[in-house]
Amino acid sequence: MALITDVAKMANVSIATVSRVLSGSSHPVNEETRVRVLEAARTLNYSPSALAQAMVTRDTHIVGVIIGDAMDPYFAAIVRGVEDVARKHGYLVIVCNSDRVPAIELQYLNTLNDYRVDGVIFAGGGLVDKDYLRQISLALEVFHEREAVCVSLGKHLFPSLPILIDNEQAVEDAVNHLVTLSHTQIAYISGPSLLTTAELRLNGYKAALARHGLNLNPEFVLSGDYTYEAGLKAARAIDALVDKPTAVTASNDLMAIGCIVGLKEFGYEVPKDFSVIGLDDIAIAQVVDPPLTTVSLPLYDLGAMGMESLIRLRNGEMSINDAVTLPHHLVVRKSTASARDTARL
Repeated sequence: MALITDVAKMANVSIATVSRVLSGSSHPVNEETRVRVLEAARTLNYSPSALAQAMVTRDTHIVGVIIGDAMDPYFAAIVRGVEDVARKHGYLVIVCNSDRVPAIELQYLNTLNDYRVDGVIFAGGGLVDKDYLRQISLALEVFHEREAVCVSLGKHLFPSLPILIDNEQAVEDAVNHLVTLSHTQIAYISGPSLLTTAELRLNGYKAALARHGLNLNPEFVLSGDYTYEAGLKAARAIDALVDKPTAVTASNDLMAIGCIVGLKEFGYEVPKDFSVIGLDDIAIAQVVDPPLTTVSLPLYDLGAMGMESLIRLRNGEMSINDAVTLPHHLVVRKSTASARDTARL
């Protein structure tokens, strides 16, 4: 394999001149010399190292994406959007699964910085942890010093360009749909307490109840962690209640699906005995039995817009103050129906 020294020797120039020509540097190089270097590189079939070029240009064309759970289809749709745009612009994407653990997220961020990535995209909600926020702010200072950029696809508590979904309003819309079906006893399956997204969605549930003059029953607020298993656990909790709800709003589709399966295992019918609504509109929501009513979030577009914004931010065409909020919409399927008297449950 030919080395840059071989090209320099054949072209009778310095290694620095070869680097300037092959990297596209703005440093002036005589046209005759430039042609001689390119001809030598072609003759020797020389392929410059991407890392070596990056040392000159400060552009690695590598982007890191930190996700919360690689098993969650929510993140799969986002990453697909990121990668499609990245590929179009010649970027390599490194996906890092943090399991929503602050220490792991920090470790990935430091590793990405070691690889001199051009930027990082935080997919999902921000972590609420004071020590984490202090350390990650320091890590991001290093990013910014070498002109790398940071984009977040959700509310984060450190400086970044946010590409958002109105999570609070999305849950309000879910509850509003149930209220229009005459449901007044509505349970809620929440997300992980350390996430800003979970807090916003819970606020949306509470705001919707208040708007419709419905009391908040603490027994109807069930803890969850955005997993299918959390939905099964919520179904067990609902079955154990003396006074049961007539409907369930889950703060994501995986828990909604788990809840439907769990309720059916206890002998209930959905939506005859309980209406269930989710949030996300992942692909499997259409094929579960019954098909899941949900609030559809533009997950692919969220990832695509995040990557586009990262490139524009790096090119100086956007600032971190240019927040973008993408629209959502209700998708009514067969897991919700009009309320009924639940006295026999």
